[in-house]
Amino acid sequence: MADQLDWGSEASEPVKPKRRVPVWAWFCGGGCVLMLVTFIVASVAVVSCVKEMADPDTQWKELEKVVAVEKRPEGEIFGMKVWFQDLRVISIQQGLTKIDFMIAGGAQADELRSQFLDPSAEMNLGPMLGNMGRYELEEIVLNVQGRELRGMRFLTQKPDSESASLENAQDEEPSEFEPVEAIKLAMRQSTVALDISPEGGTKTVILQYSRMGSLEKIDDDEVLEFLAHFKLGGGN
Repeated sequence: MADQLDWGSEASEPVKPKRRVPVWAWFCGGGCVLMLVTFIVASVAVVSCVKEMADPDTQWKELEKVVAVEKRPEGEIFGMKVWFQDLRVISIQQGLTKIDFMIAGGAQADELRSQFLDPSAEMNLGPMLGNMGRYELEEIVLNVQGRELRGMRFLTQKPDSESASLENAQDEEPSEFEPVEAIKLAMRQSTVALDISPEGGTKTVILQYSRMGSLEKIDDDEVLEFLAHFKLGGGN
């Protein structure tokens, strides 16, 4: 009873805005079979990891180990280390846009590059997971701070008659997203994947810039504007 009445300083604290989509739903749209399966299992089984996942200082320190940051971009940052593998994913959420930094070494580095940069690599998770794959695939090269960075632009689902209804979902109130709707929205993404591995570094770093619930292709300028927050021109 005392806990119910002792509101203390909490009553005067500003109400935190609700996330439009639950954090766990973002991991369903990662675009990588290995991470999709691992994150779904880990996020359900390991509640103790949540605090570290959502701690901004922890995540920024991990990211700054492999990518030099000029100015931290806006957005919520979260991430986690994949168990038993040399693989870490750090994500920045900006509304319905999510930017993943996938950091890998060893065998995982080769697998990561293959999954994202090999145009012949196939990914189709079947109807239970929204027939998620890589559609309208396009190889790209972006000139970033004097470096030519290879990458791919693709959609995670085929454009179809569902597009309009899911695009309209972006205007709904946060409370209107039920778990199943959030997962469907996360599965449907327009994506640019780019190899931003530091020159002379020991880690592979793949950046995945995705807009959830949209199949409108992301243009180069939008990605370049985000990358201006980082120093990619020299070795780290």
